[in-house]
Amino acid sequence: MERLFYAIRWILRTQLLASGSIALLMLAFWGWPEARSAFLGGLAAFLPNIYFAIKFGRPHATRTAGQIVRSFYLGETIKLITTAAAFVLIFQLPEIKSIPLFIGFGSVLMVYWLALLLRVTE
Repeated sequence: MERLFYAIRWILRTQLLASGSIALLMLAFWGWPEARSAFLGGLAAFLPNIYFAIKFGRPHATRTAGQIVRSFYLGETIKLITTAAAFVLIFQLPEIKSIPLFIGFGSVLMVYWLALLLRVTE
């Protein structure tokens, strides 16, 4: 069980690092609007993941398998809704650049794939 919590912490830290790194690269090569857009895109993926990890990442010995599956689907549904809401709010801001926004979003999502490739839980 400790390995699972290690993996969750590693993924969340790496997601935040990816979001900040992409934003810094955008700032260095393109400018502030691109960096802000990339960072906000990363946050649009990162913040719902934090909610999911806090709310549904803890084990409960008294839950049945069906309750665990239902809570997982509920958590994923809430993540999708909050991600969509984040994008709606972000696109209301001035000077948002779409490509850097989606690069930041994608970089944070790719951390899951990286965790699987590196087998973080082992």
